[in-house]
Amino acid sequence: MKLAVIPHEMKYDKTTFTVKAGSQVTIDFENPDFMQHNLVIGQKGSMETIGEAADALARDPKGAEQNYVPRIPQVLAATRLVDPEGRESLVFVAPTEPGEYPFVCTVPGHWRIMNGIMIVE
Repeated sequence: MKLAVIPHEMKYDKTTFTVKAGSQVTIDFENPDFMQHNLVIGQKGSMETIGEAADALARDPKGAEQNYVPRIPQVLAATRLVDPEGRESLVFVAPTEPGEYPFVCTVPGHWRIMNGIMIVE
């Protein structure tokens, strides 16, 4: 599956996508924007928790070294920071429990508008 950043809008080009429970998922993530972005998949209902942890990383001198990905159990899978015009494939096993799982960019200040829902069915 492909997922890209919409240049200059701080949004992904999809707000939702659907995966099969327990299946291996490959997301080809492309960043045609002028700034770095990442892609973080979270547990059900975890967007605020991940976002707040990402905001805390913004104040951490080592935050960028961690690709602004919080080291918390709510994070299921994540890319590194993808540079402008860069791409990264994210491969992970979808949760076995159906439901709505958030995906979000955890670059400081992005998560509130740069997010969507991975539907597991």
